[in-house]
Amino acid sequence: MSTLLINGCSFARCWNPSNEFLKSLSCDQVINLGKKGGSLQRVVRTTVEWIAQNGPPAMVIITIPPTTRWELSIAKNEDDVDGTWYPMQIKEYLDEKKISTLVDFKKLEKLTELYYGSIPDIRTYWDSCFTDLILLSSFLEQTKINHLIFDMCNNFEIKHLKGYKGFEKIKLINNNKKIIDLFEFCGNKYMYEMIKDKNKNEIDPFMYHHSNKEYKDLENYLLNYRKLYF
Repeated sequence: MSTLLINGCSFARCWNPSNEFLKSLSCDQVINLGKKGGSLQRVVRTTVEWIAQNGPPAMVIITIPPTTRWELSIAKNEDDVDGTWYPMQIKEYLDEKKISTLVDFKKLEKLTELYYGSIPDIRTYWDSCFTDLILLSSFLEQTKINHLIFDMCNNFEIKHLKGYKGFEKIKLINNNKKIIDLFEFCGNKYMYEMIKDKNKNEIDPFMYHHSNKEYKDLENYLLNYRKLYF
């Protein structure tokens, strides 16, 4: 079986690739590791873990989740791929029933507040994100796995990096066609722009879970991108 491996957050999870898309990628099955609330840290970890367990898929597609997310190994139950890692967001999203009883839940809530309250600007998130993307793409390239990586919801803008030091790594991303231009393309925004409904202004362009119809538009974009660059 030739496998398409998809990973990301809920925006990847709700994507049901069409048969035409799979056929165009020479794949006959899809494994979707996308998880609600998932971070890029999780995407990198679980992609590598799945490959270690199952061998190389024919194709990997990574949709970049919100860069503000992170994870801790504190889950009550253990998963074959995730282990005990638990997706971390604001404290209101923490579910005490899913947290190990060895963890003080009140301290965990406080930790989450302190973490988000100690971030001065986007450098904390973006620098880590860009580094992870370079390393993940390098791993996939080294193992000879075809792949595409693109932003799904972050709306990266290069102007926000002006004056910041330590971001020369952007050159490595810009030169890597396996990573679709982070500052020009965003999956959710692209699908939003393809909607013809007159009420689309009621939808968040970056944080909306689209239907299969819009994902079909995204698939066509990805296939055209591959034809252009590969």
